[in-house]
Amino acid sequence: MQRLRDFMKVVNTLSMDEFVEQFPHPFLFYSETPGAIEQFSHTRLVSEPGGGSHIDRFSQQVLEFVPLLPNPHPGREFPRKAFVGRDARRDFVVNHNTVSSRHACLIFEEERNAYLLVDSGSTNGTYLRGRPLEAGKPVPLRDGDVVTFGKLDLLFFSPQGAYRYLRQFRKFYHAMEDGGRPGDAG
Repeated sequence: MQRLRDFMKVVNTLSMDEFVEQFPHPFLFYSETPGAIEQFSHTRLVSEPGGGSHIDRFSQQVLEFVPLLPNPHPGREFPRKAFVGRDARRDFVVNHNTVSSRHACLIFEEERNAYLLVDSGSTNGTYLRGRPLEAGKPVPLRDGDVVTFGKLDLLFFSPQGAYRYLRQFRKFYHAMEDGGRPGDAG
């Protein structure tokens, strides 16, 4: 798969359970266009289950974002712990000159059904929604958060959040194609 648009095609053929079984890892999407993610810095992209927040933006540009796919030979703790860095042995390999070889870690806390982000003492820092993280101190992640490793911005999604976002994205565009009639968003 080359783009977020390709994942949308997969989402249309699978239930959430099937999608999560096939992709049990966190998702990180980035843009090859510099600065494209900056507009999402303070934007929630996915509604929480049961409501509470709303979707602020759907940009066609998002469909061109590139998934950072996991290493074909991940570590033994993957996907519960996903190590991120420039080193080819990391679970998510980020080939960017501002990313340390051992940059950060994404941790899934099963009891809370939540992901945490931890900076591993990287040279150029890890940022969450534009705020620097303290090395070694875990912070909670939410679907649609902008995570920055060095100077590379990425969108974070849990497997369930990626599925929900892509389904919502598809419904939004179908509604727009049908003239914006809310009842037509199938």
